[in-house]
Amino acid sequence: MSATEDQESFIDEVWEKKYFSLILDLSERNASRYESQAKSLLENKIIEVSINGIEISYKVTPLGCRFYTSQNADGIRMGSWHRMGWSKSSKLKALPNFFAKSEADVLID
Repeated sequence: MSATEDQESFIDEVWEKKYFSLILDLSERNASRYESQAKSLLENKIIEVSINGIEISYKVTPLGCRFYTSQNADGIRMGSWHRMGWSKSSKLKALPNFFAKSEADVLID
């Protein structure tokens, strides 16, 4: 490997550690809120939350959940879909981590 490749690999590793640590931290700090959001989402099929002025819309689909964000200060919009299975119980179990991941996507630089 060249020095440039080593440096890029190191930067990737640092970013990944920061990203996954943020997901874990959000999961722990917001566990109660995420559980409440999951119940509300499953009941209403769609919810919206605001994180640092960015709106995140969640929508339940038959096999999972998707999220979309409003445009942030950099003009970026995000979205993703995650398969969670058909059952309400499988979605209820998977949604808190999905909420943490989507919020980390918004918060990470």
